[in-house]
Amino acid sequence: MKIALIGFGKMGREIDSAAREQGEMITRVFEWDRTVTPEALADVDICIEFSTPDAVVQNIRAAVEARRDIVVGTTGWYQHLPEIKAVVKESGLLYSSNFSLGMNIFFRIVRQAAVLMNRSADYDPYVHEIHHRQKADSPSGTALSLARILTENIDRKKETLAKPPDGKINPDTLHVTSTRAGFFPGTHTVGFDSESDLIELRHTAKSRRGFALGALAAARWLRGRKGVYTMDDVDL
Repeated sequence: MKIALIGFGKMGREIDSAAREQGEMITRVFEWDRTVTPEALADVDICIEFSTPDAVVQNIRAAVEARRDIVVGTTGWYQHLPEIKAVVKESGLLYSSNFSLGMNIFFRIVRQAAVLMNRSADYDPYVHEIHHRQKADSPSGTALSLARILTENIDRKKETLAKPPDGKINPDTLHVTSTRAGFFPGTHTVGFDSESDLIELRHTAKSRRGFALGALAAARWLRGRKGVYTMDDVDL
């Protein structure tokens, strides 16, 4: 594949390294301050986008106009999904809050656990995540994805609170909490607490390598497909 990297921060550099090791060609690199245009994508097969929430929608539109497939790892733009889905017709878009293959297996484990916990009102679920202190967003997009899985499958949880509570939390609210400290690549914990016991499921990233390999696997899967997809659609 001839790949354009849109965004060349820590994740972009990790993807660049992994792609070259796998024999893929990085033909374009767009730094944060470089505008992505359809014309600039003429000689690429696919884009891998890890930029910023402010830039991602315009970057997607440029890829769509150029009829180039795009894998998007940036979060914080999902409110624009309806308008993006309406224009992705002749190319493919695959987006995810987390491309780690292990995390996507974890998503499926949590979904099955939530289905089981829906039958037992004794257990109160929660989500907690830890990342390095330089991470810009809080809570992480992955934590919000985990929260969405829980609220979609546990009927007694109707909404998500993703900030410190102001007083008591309603029983139908799922609380998502965050820690920013040190150099953690990312740890996500889903807990189910009762008066009798506590069940915790945890995924810990050891490096960004897993995210890069997952993004490249997603790019290979997306080639030749039209429409909008997530990692749920990818055969793991």
